[in-house]
Amino acid sequence: MAYQAFARKYRPKTFDEIVGQEAIVRTLKNAIDLNRFSHAYIFAGSRGLGKTTTARILTKCLNCEKGITSNPCGECENCLEIDKGSFPDMYEIDAASNRGIDDIRALRENVTYAPIKGRYKVYIIDEAHMLTREAFNALLKTLEEPPPNNIFILATTELHKIPDTIKSRCQTFLFKPPSVQQIEEYLKRILEKENIKYEEKALHLLAEASAGGLRDAASLLDQAVTFGGGKVDLKSVEELLGIIPQNIIDRFLQLLKEKDIKTLIKGIEKLDKEGYDLSVFWKQVLDQLHEELIKTATEGKGKFFTEEDIENLIYIQNIFNKAFLEAKNFPNPKHIYELAILKLKYIKNLVAIKDLLQGNIEIQSSQLSQKQEKETKEEKQEKPSFNIQTAILKAGKEAGGIVSAALKKASIKETDNEFVILVDKSLMDIINQKLDIISKHFPKPVRVEGIEIKKEKKQKKRDEAVDKVLELFKGKIITYKEE
Repeated sequence: MAYQAFARKYRPKTFDEIVGQEAIVRTLKNAIDLNRFSHAYIFAGSRGLGKTTTARILTKCLNCEKGITSNPCGECENCLEIDKGSFPDMYEIDAASNRGIDDIRALRENVTYAPIKGRYKVYIIDEAHMLTREAFNALLKTLEEPPPNNIFILATTELHKIPDTIKSRCQTFLFKPPSVQQIEEYLKRILEKENIKYEEKALHLLAEASAGGLRDAASLLDQAVTFGGGKVDLKSVEELLGIIPQNIIDRFLQLLKEKDIKTLIKGIEKLDKEGYDLSVFWKQVLDQLHEELIKTATEGKGKFFTEEDIENLIYIQNIFNKAFLEAKNFPNPKHIYELAILKLKYIKNLVAIKDLLQGNIEIQSSQLSQKQEKETKEEKQEKPSFNIQTAILKAGKEAGGIVSAALKKASIKETDNEFVILVDKSLMDIINQKLDIISKHFPKPVRVEGIEIKKEKKQKKRDEAVDKVLELFKGKIITYKEE
């Protein structure tokens, strides 16, 4: 018999074997037991969490020959065919390659027919977010009014790409990554069934390396068994994953404590020459730094750092986190990590706020002059500029009556010492009576000066109708009377 990979061989076949999805399992089991299962589901979550596996188990629950049950027998012909993926009433559709409207139209035609062998026809649409907009629209009507005995399960790693109109017609289940401990227990069960020797610490490393993916963890375990020659030990797993030995990490952290920048840079270069993955190393350093920070903050002391180093630790971890993200998209990650280490040289230039407030730090004159210049600019902006027209309007409004009209006709000139209001001599007395009110609106003294204003006769515009009459009758104006 051909060898079968752990990820396939130990794929869960019942709800009880599913790892880390307790809430989803409980809901689905109760729905089946109470006969309240939906016609459409969305299973969303990252890869390798059991979305398609859960869909298959649900199919078995509905089509087991012993009846609809939350605990299918797994032995009848229907259950065995579903496990193999050959059950005629289970349709697994890869939306990444069958994403067009024609594929969905074929599906819509298929749902009108009765199940061939089981009670329900189950359509599992994997990577459902890859469907086109037209395909989603074609699927919409079927999900809204599905024919009897048809179940739709849309599995996706990108729930946000599923249209809201589709979501509103389905029950959505969010698959969350299981804990490291749960993955470890899953790997233990596999090794114990296979009678393979293992070390607990090695399984812990594999569980962490899987990043929450159960399928990835099983695949890594398969690889580790082969690499370790039929066993799973810590040393072989570290070599397989490219993990740096703990003594090198400890040495790096000690050098960080001592701020030995030169030796830290040489250490990075040495690791790179020896073929280690610097990103894996940096991730280990970040994890260790985080542990040190938490221990130091809560217990007052870590393995390398003390409570006095907390501010420096926060600064270091912030720089190292940014470097880790930047290195992912940089051609040579070593340069990013070396630059992050060089930045630590300037930790001593950090100034505590309390020292500034207590006056323990002398501010350089250049900084002070910049501050004064900024304050001067702000003061200028805050101080409102004087506008003569605005002052005239305000003064006229307060004085009221004829004074307001006179001020609007007046001219204003400004000298070094005063403002002079130039008005017709006949209006001087009127304005002088309200001069105290007017003066309040000017920043300098105000004086009134009378001048002669020649009155010019205003030429009245002729009415267009009159001009037309004159033109029509060849007439002329004999007299003109002013109003």
